[in-house]
Amino acid sequence: MTRMIKESGGKKSGGNGSGRQSGLLRRLLLLAAAVFLFEILIGNYSSVRSLFFRKTDLTDRMKQTWNGGGGPEAGPETLTVEIDGLNMRIDNLHFDLDVPENEVVSIEISLIDEGNRYPYPLPVMEAAGRYPSSFYTNLYPYGRVRSLSIEMKLMEGGGLVLQADRADGGAMGGKSPVGQGGFALRGMEANVRRPFDFVIPRMLLLFGAGAFWIISGEGSGIYRVRFNAKSRRQNLITAGFLGLFVLLGLGLVLSNRACVESPWEHHQQYRQLAAAILDGHVWVGQQPELMELKNPYDTSYLLANAIPYLADYAYYEGKYYVYFGIVPELLFYLPCLALTGRAFPNFLAVWFCFAGFAVSVFGLYREAVKRWFPRIPYVFYLMAAGVTLTFGSFVYLAARPDLYHVPLMAANMFTAAGIWLWLGGLNRERGRLPLLFAGSLCMALVAGCRPQMLIFSILALPLFGRRIWKEKRVREAAALLVPYAAVAAGIMWYNALRFSSPFDFGAAYSLTNNDMTHRGTNLSRILYGLYAFFFQPPHYEGAFPFLMSNDLNPSYMGKMVSEFLYGGILASQTVCWCLALLPACRKRIIGQSGGRMESGCTECGIPGKTGEGRELWGIFLCAVTAPLIIGGFDANAAGILQRYMADAAFGFAFASCLMLLWLFGAAQGTARRIGLVFLRVSLLQHALYAFLVVFACGDSVNLKNYGRILYYGAKRLFQM
Repeated sequence: MTRMIKESGGKKSGGNGSGRQSGLLRRLLLLAAAVFLFEILIGNYSSVRSLFFRKTDLTDRMKQTWNGGGGPEAGPETLTVEIDGLNMRIDNLHFDLDVPENEVVSIEISLIDEGNRYPYPLPVMEAAGRYPSSFYTNLYPYGRVRSLSIEMKLMEGGGLVLQADRADGGAMGGKSPVGQGGFALRGMEANVRRPFDFVIPRMLLLFGAGAFWIISGEGSGIYRVRFNAKSRRQNLITAGFLGLFVLLGLGLVLSNRACVESPWEHHQQYRQLAAAILDGHVWVGQQPELMELKNPYDTSYLLANAIPYLADYAYYEGKYYVYFGIVPELLFYLPCLALTGRAFPNFLAVWFCFAGFAVSVFGLYREAVKRWFPRIPYVFYLMAAGVTLTFGSFVYLAARPDLYHVPLMAANMFTAAGIWLWLGGLNRERGRLPLLFAGSLCMALVAGCRPQMLIFSILALPLFGRRIWKEKRVREAAALLVPYAAVAAGIMWYNALRFSSPFDFGAAYSLTNNDMTHRGTNLSRILYGLYAFFFQPPHYEGAFPFLMSNDLNPSYMGKMVSEFLYGGILASQTVCWCLALLPACRKRIIGQSGGRMESGCTECGIPGKTGEGRELWGIFLCAVTAPLIIGGFDANAAGILQRYMADAAFGFAFASCLMLLWLFGAAQGTARRIGLVFLRVSLLQHALYAFLVVFACGDSVNLKNYGRILYYGAKRLFQM
């Protein structure tokens, strides 16, 4: 990329290019110095603050008492530490702890000082075994401290017992060898000189954000490098970025220990279905006695009367079925079990689908740029692909790779691949039909993953409507429709085999906390779901992990099934805000606002033909409409859940990135300068939101519980 910038900047004048490079290097060096200074003065503020403290050892004055620990129901043992008669100023504390690397000790401090005769509690402190710097805490008492009361215990891991815990007798599976309660407190000190702790990842992130801002400035050479599909150098850079995203996906799926080990029985449904198919049937269990109940789908009644059932399975006429899409089963689980005799893990299925999604997204924007924006700067192509892949909904799926996310990620992969192959076929005169056929096959397979996402097939209307209806291209129509018919026949046969109807996908028979056989349709539920999925503002707080789950408080006087959200798609992803300009840009997109648009803009890459402009406008309308339809369907038929946002996210991601490409192709002068500022700010916000989604704790299976080294490593980035 640097070489491309140098070549681009040096075309007009070698001296100017050299001066530009030296100026860029000078600014980057100043940035590095500023980051280093920030790390010393701000990142290590607590260390600077303690340079002249005089240490006081409190170990001999501690009175330690162990409480609890009578078994799993009684909770972990608690160490209580009392220190009376202090009458001294305390500005910080250091706990000399012996804690297993993957464990965390919660420390609750209460104190009495000159301003308070009764003890008052301080926020809970978390000491992570991997990071000794977390054993320190600053105190800001009112004058002298009279006494300290401290309670310490190991943090629980969400209530799961994982295989590693059974094997090593860790805190969740038994006594830890470290100490009585799984940890040991060897001593405590006050007013210590806190050692400097240079957090290299924080410095790299700050430098990266600053370097991005500098390099992406208006006069940057990166905007002078035009997209060139035949450029070997650009293709190598593209391959490098694609590889980075595939590796990023691998890191995300491996980060959550609980999802990798997947100890929940109901998350083994695809494995059970594979075994059932090899046995010659598609049901995975039988319980005919439930049919004797008036309503076997009322799980609250089943729980109240201690009637066993298989949660989150589809129950129909005495048998249990898997209602999740059959395509991931045929793609991963069945071949693996048949060939190796081993179950295919859910987290690998999510990663393979994320990798396929990444390949498809890069291919999709490559064809989109060739078709509609051939003169756009190459960096905007990379931006579009990167923004789509780091949408919060997709990052959330990869960071929590459980059973539920397998069909979601697969559906997004096939959707992106289908549109990519469709555009690839339209951009070629030879070999078009096989690409159109493959594209339709991918789009049809979406019905075997997440049937509601099949609505994205309406993108075929602006792409092929004119060609089929007016130009009568029969062979193209056949290539587009035959895959749909073939896949539909297979899925309808599978549905009839399970639920006696070719059109019944079985989601209504799920034994969950929501009796969907009586759910019906309600406009109030749909409207609130649209608000929550798309317009609910994200909830931020002032302490890590900052991004909190939203409390959904609808006025709907009925059963509104909901879990948590991290903000609506449009409200939380600022890159989507450019879609507000769609109505104002309609005529220019279509190509009806003057001769320049009619004939195309050779400098900016705006579509040159009126037909292509109408085609692009149709893509915008379909890409924005489809998510709204999906969101309304999900809210009404299932509920409001964070993972369901991934059903709709691709449409807004695709539309937003196309809009940004169009705007920066059309914008000139002041509008372009303002647009670049918005783009740079929104990209930084976009990256920050994706980062925070990984560490958010709205659900119990999060990194705070099951990826502690990564979670508390990230927390260090924001501690001084």
